[in-house]
Amino acid sequence: MKNMYAASLTLSTLVMALLLAAPGMARAQTTRKFEPQQLREDFQIARQSLVEGHSCLYRCTKKADLDRIFDAAEKSLDHPMDSCEFYRVMAPTIAAIKCGHTGVGMPPDVRAEIEGLPWLPFNVKVLDSRIYIFRDCAKGGTLAGKEIQSINRVPAARIISTMLAASMKDGDVQTTRQRDISGDFGWYLITLLGFRAPYEVVIAGAGSNRTEKVQVAGLKHDELARMSKKLYPQDEGSKEFADLKFLDDGQIARLTYSIFGENVEEGRAFMKRAFETIQSKGSKALILDLRGNGGGEGELGGLLLSYLLETPFRYYDDLIVNKNCGMSYSFAKYTDPHRDLIVPQGMTELRADGKVHQIVDSLLGLQQPSKPAFTGPVYILIDGGCLSTTSEFLTEVDVHHRATFIGEETAGCYYGNNSGTVIKITLPNTKLGIFIPLMSCYMSVGGHHEHDAARGVLPNLPVKRTIADLVAGVDKDFELALELSPRRW
Repeated sequence: MKNMYAASLTLSTLVMALLLAAPGMARAQTTRKFEPQQLREDFQIARQSLVEGHSCLYRCTKKADLDRIFDAAEKSLDHPMDSCEFYRVMAPTIAAIKCGHTGVGMPPDVRAEIEGLPWLPFNVKVLDSRIYIFRDCAKGGTLAGKEIQSINRVPAARIISTMLAASMKDGDVQTTRQRDISGDFGWYLITLLGFRAPYEVVIAGAGSNRTEKVQVAGLKHDELARMSKKLYPQDEGSKEFADLKFLDDGQIARLTYSIFGENVEEGRAFMKRAFETIQSKGSKALILDLRGNGGGEGELGGLLLSYLLETPFRYYDDLIVNKNCGMSYSFAKYTDPHRDLIVPQGMTELRADGKVHQIVDSLLGLQQPSKPAFTGPVYILIDGGCLSTTSEFLTEVDVHHRATFIGEETAGCYYGNNSGTVIKITLPNTKLGIFIPLMSCYMSVGGHHEHDAARGVLPNLPVKRTIADLVAGVDKDFELALELSPRRW
């Protein structure tokens, strides 16, 4: 997606900036209380900014329903709260918008303080609304594969429901929410549920009713990260944004995209080399692995599609924003860092429908196929980590019936998302950050209007994941794609 502002940052970049906040900075006191008047002022600023800036605030939740949720949240701000308590009000409220590019984050100093607390020393996987220990950094790996029944006497079902309600993701897709709370489980235990070490964990063998109670002291966030990296190096993500390998003497190409990234020229050069090599090898099938790909530059999603089609195609039908050229956003004074946020001249136009349409983007209008196109069967591995640009690309692949999807439902909504320029405002009192996308993307879907608008791309061949397979490193998605791929014997 093209940004309207040269200095803009994506949501993932902003969140990473929070995660990497300098640990040496002055520590905040998470117990510091803010008065109701301060809380309500921050809440109203957040709400008004969302209404003014968010390009499609009611896309997944009706205005009447969202207004009711926001009104109830504001009424609850009737007593002093600390940062975590205010976050527990804001997170599920923002999550009710059901937009994966809209979010709320802790101030960097508060986050640093929380990361200095002992976290649950497990990496977990939430599967079918059950919590399993995936990586055990407390008991030498002996607890891997066990199901967590409760933590600190709070049942697993309540833990999951609390976390899911605060997971800020697109539409009604549950795969992405379960993935989200799996990855940030330790963080959510502290911020959403108020847990503190030591952790009393009741566990059971997968599929067993026999339970045992274990107590673990916990590890600081950076210690947990170092130990996980040392004990489980196989979990480290690829350092390359993309990779191409061949199987069966080149008959099957496996193209993996970990992320589309922001470097268009680098991505363009890689794709050209990749598809030229696939052609020279005479590959009969392409396995495209997009699992966990959180997106990146929209132009690269459109470019990848152009190598899979032989005729011209449309990608975006429309791009909508709230402000016309030369207009500014009143919440610009709260942006961090401060920016004027004036819509550049020549970028938008107000049309008869009363909406402001962006008119400058490389993916608007008719797109041309690229050569050499791959015309053989394509098998795409998908999961709840396919976000933003990746979900847009997958929608268009589905519209053109160009691949067989293997795995689980993708994260982004089928007909498009709210993204483009994502700005961060800092609330003046509590310093919580609010992330707001300023553009809504509408995919070109032709006659495909029967799809549930709040759902992602669904797999043609669903693959059920089990904790035993995950712990053992079994990749059923890829195994199935390999089994289906035609080969020359």
